[in-house]
Amino acid sequence: MLRRTALFDIHKALGGRIVPFGGFEMPVQYTSGILAEHDAVRKRAGLFDLSHMAQFELRGDDVGAWADVLTVNHVSTMKPFQARYNIFTNAQGGAHDDVIFYRLPDRWLLIVNASNAAKMWGHLQTQAHGDVLLTNRHGDDALIAIQGPQSVSMLAPFVTGDIAAMKYYTCLETTVGGVRGVIGRTGYTGEDGFELFVPGEAAPGIWEALIHANRGAGLIPCGLGARDVLRLEAGMPLYGHELDETITPLQAGLGWAVKLTKPDFVGKAALAAQAAAGDFPRIVGLRLDGRVPARAGYRVLRDGAPVGEIRSGSIAPSAGNASIATALVDAASATVGTRLGVEVRGTEHDATVVNLPFYQRG
Repeated sequence: MLRRTALFDIHKALGGRIVPFGGFEMPVQYTSGILAEHDAVRKRAGLFDLSHMAQFELRGDDVGAWADVLTVNHVSTMKPFQARYNIFTNAQGGAHDDVIFYRLPDRWLLIVNASNAAKMWGHLQTQAHGDVLLTNRHGDDALIAIQGPQSVSMLAPFVTGDIAAMKYYTCLETTVGGVRGVIGRTGYTGEDGFELFVPGEAAPGIWEALIHANRGAGLIPCGLGARDVLRLEAGMPLYGHELDETITPLQAGLGWAVKLTKPDFVGKAALAAQAAAGDFPRIVGLRLDGRVPARAGYRVLRDGAPVGEIRSGSIAPSAGNASIATALVDAASATVGTRLGVEVRGTEHDATVVNLPFYQRG
């Protein structure tokens, strides 16, 4: 049975088109449409309900060292109020999930993808040992994201603390609309913005207050459809597309997060061998000639022979309305400038390998 976030009734009242996603009923778009929502985030700000994402609380003296064994990036070196992107890997180096750790003075907050919530909770429980206490807040606490160049000015009046002074990938314990919560200067759109971790019962009041105060400045609610286009333009991976149990962080272009100098961790040997060989299939950006849309699973060809497949695709308003895509292709076909083809309903369409991201804010 599908679950509902604390903001579900608001989404319905706003005319949100509800779809199943990650075990929840979520708004894919509102009456304004995906293009208007995308435009708001790039030029002003948009408000997202991300409460379907799982929130796990980690406490205990051993959390940092324990998590270091399960992930590719450093955890134990994090200082209070830092946030850090990380990936839990399997023995073959594939990704169980990509996550964000938020380090607070007395605990960690771990955010995992909604589609992997049950898998990751089971994985953490199975692996837990020593002084590590796990609490599952999934569906109880809410997560609201405000994203866009005007996020600071729109959010600041509701927060105790100087959010303008926060650096990217830091967090703050404070009050939001008079309610105790955690704010991270993080996001998934390629724009400046914040993610607000608050009790579920407080979320509707915070959401409505933000919209009411900033409607005149152009803040609008945004759904998962706009979020997917925004993250693809920004070259950010989506689990199940650019990352999965068989696609490693190195293949996904996330080598910067893989710390092979770290003491032994799950998947390290496989990742080290892959890095040394260097001949692995990898994620690349593609720009198609014309506006034909590329969809996940479409074959990618080189001189008529298959060399990979599309992982994500969209028309990109921030890239001149070009048809863009990510693809997993063999190493020989991954060089920027290489001409490839994408098979769309039996017809091959020309494409070029390009640098990621497709869009980067100024």
